[in-house]
Amino acid sequence: MKSIVLAFAVLLLAACDAAPGTAARLLARQQAIDPPQLWRIEALSAGDKVVGESWVCADTTLRQTFARVHAEVDGTPCLTTSGPVVREGLSTLRCATQGRSYAISSQAIGDPARDFRLAVTVTPLSRDLGPGRQIRRFRRLGPCPSGWRIGEQADVRP
Repeated sequence: MKSIVLAFAVLLLAACDAAPGTAARLLARQQAIDPPQLWRIEALSAGDKVVGESWVCADTTLRQTFARVHAEVDGTPCLTTSGPVVREGLSTLRCATQGRSYAISSQAIGDPARDFRLAVTVTPLSRDLGPGRQIRRFRRLGPCPSGWRIGEQADVRP
């Protein structure tokens, strides 16, 4: 029985290699079901001034990551020690990196399918450092430009 399964797997893999347009057809089908959209992501100052901007081509799966917080401190991943606690529009967790612990919260306001703001606050759980806060605005602009693939992005200077 194992040899039959193995032979079938080999034939299936050979069939995939023999059809050079298979990947293109699968991509086209996926994009027909969930067309990628162009999103503008703005980094905002405390006074709502745009301090950075980028565009990204995203399908639903990628768009859902926009409101998920994966913390880094000085470029080092902060490993989750408790949580996350997730409620509609709000997420909190605790994490640790470089010998320090942090509380991280994010709050999303608006329509996550079209236009929303995400405010992320990182609070060190020690008295020698103060909290940090970032605000991003995500706006769906429409279909991705021709030739753009899911995940492709471009930085724009404000």
